[in-house]
Amino acid sequence: MEIRKRIQVLLLLAVITDVAAAQGTVVTGIIKDNRDVPIVGATACQVNTSNCTAADMNGIFHLLLEPGRDMSLKVECLGFNPVEVVIDESTLFPLKINLTPIYIPDELFLDDSFSDRGNKIIMRSSLTMDAVFSDFEEFTPALGSHNTDLMRYFAVIGPELGASFSGVYFGLGIGMGYSYQDDLDTISVDLNNTLYRFTLGYDLINSGRIRITPHLSARWLRYRLLNYPGDRKISLTRYLDERDIDLRFNQTIAVAGLNMEYLMYSGMQGRGDYWSFGIAGGYAVKLNRNPWVWSRGNRVMTDNSIGLNPLTFSLTVSYYNIVR
Repeated sequence: MEIRKRIQVLLLLAVITDVAAAQGTVVTGIIKDNRDVPIVGATACQVNTSNCTAADMNGIFHLLLEPGRDMSLKVECLGFNPVEVVIDESTLFPLKINLTPIYIPDELFLDDSFSDRGNKIIMRSSLTMDAVFSDFEEFTPALGSHNTDLMRYFAVIGPELGASFSGVYFGLGIGMGYSYQDDLDTISVDLNNTLYRFTLGYDLINSGRIRITPHLSARWLRYRLLNYPGDRKISLTRYLDERDIDLRFNQTIAVAGLNMEYLMYSGMQGRGDYWSFGIAGGYAVKLNRNPWVWSRGNRVMTDNSIGLNPLTFSLTVSYYNIVR
């Protein structure tokens, strides 16, 4: 009796399976636009048939596919690019279908959440202005106030090239400072600044318009101070009293900060490549207590140190290119 009951149950399950197969597959899905807003009234049709249905006010639809026909859906709505979906054994329900507006080409389309950037490499080219506030007061007795007063701040501008992957950003940059020259009564002063920068950051927020990136950077600051007599001819005594100066100060610092950018698009929002304007602030600390000083190939020893205001800021204009 027990064996007979098991056989009856198996036959009953087989009959139910055959009936379900004969009736076809029920497809359930939700249709939304590029802003993740449900599209009311979008139609979903079985390809090469008149078997169609429409999405409700929540963008949800249900469709019983006719057996023995093409197992594909064509989803369309006026004003949007149509989408075709193939249904097979690996298809997961409910289907999530996004339609893009006709005025945004598919190959350039990115939704406002930028969710597909995580798997792409994003190249960044930027022009950056850095400002670091320094203090050479300890060098005043040796160099004179007419020299050290010029070195109270460090401002440079230059390019940075970088890349982001899965939200992690790294970049290399160089900055060239102004060349300040001043003719005093007895000497001429020429000051040049240079900066080398390595930056590592993470995109905490990267939406359609705002990008916020905490970052950590290492910077190599180089000051060159050049003094030379203003006269073509100078006596030996005067030369020994005033001395020619050609000093190159090297100071490394680390900066922990926050970069905030406003994203701008050429034409319409949704393009893969875009511009940004940003401002960054940070807290700086010295990595070497005393600067490394060189003069025409000679290592100059000193116990004096460069003072450093811990607050720094930067301005950037950047262009981002998404690598396909």
